[in-house]
Amino acid sequence: MPLPTAQNSLKHSLAEAIIQLEAKPIAGARLDAELLLAHVLAQPRTWIHAHDDYVLTPDQLSQFQHLIDQRLNHTPVVHLTGTREFYGLDFIITPDVLTPRVETEQMVEWAIKYTPQNGRLIDIGTGSGAIAIAIAKNRPDLHITATDITHTELAVARQNARKHGVDICFIESDLWHEVTGKFDTVVTNLPYLQTDADLMLEVTKEPAIALFGGTDGLDLYRRFLNELPQHLAPHGHVFTECDPWQHDHLMALAAKSRLKAFEQGYFILGFR
Repeated sequence: MPLPTAQNSLKHSLAEAIIQLEAKPIAGARLDAELLLAHVLAQPRTWIHAHDDYVLTPDQLSQFQHLIDQRLNHTPVVHLTGTREFYGLDFIITPDVLTPRVETEQMVEWAIKYTPQNGRLIDIGTGSGAIAIAIAKNRPDLHITATDITHTELAVARQNARKHGVDICFIESDLWHEVTGKFDTVVTNLPYLQTDADLMLEVTKEPAIALFGGTDGLDLYRRFLNELPQHLAPHGHVFTECDPWQHDHLMALAAKSRLKAFEQGYFILGFR
């Protein structure tokens, strides 16, 4: 263990990293620096707050600065740490899958609440598997299927399912193409950004296939909703999300599939 100095103390190293990030400027500089330092030290972020006097080794300092340098180039923190918390669970995240957002947890809440006992649920476009897995952990009675269009995304989802010990049937499918049968609940977080959307640099590092949905962002939703009636059980529910300005358009599309909105939040729409 090196002797304590101002230069290699946790407090000083963290403060210097925050200064670098704020000068860029990087929004949320303190949080990002704490997450990256916690990752290097293999400790929870709360540990960082309680150990100002901890002395970093030269190797730890080098690793930390390397991560800060990448963050200064707008590499998302999640791509540097390889993990993201969602619905109280820790998920493996790679650049091949969309980073799960906290807003999407509402979809999980609704699926847990409304899906009937021993019901069938499908997650279309599962990505990291976060939605389906969070539901499975809280509703082990459900029979859950999850799909995605590429094997690379499904590989991440399967890895997360193994990590959390849940049994999910994964299918490589373009929306409903390889899916058979009817489901009591359908959840999906399809790409809904406009092709010409003005995005933060960090967001541009996310996989384009998981972001963009055509000129008005709803191309995939049109296909999804067109085939949905063949797969939704009587009195079934559909939970999805979009930007607030798309709500009216999405509800109009849903109405053509004989769906009715029963609850509307800022990002989330529920249909039944």
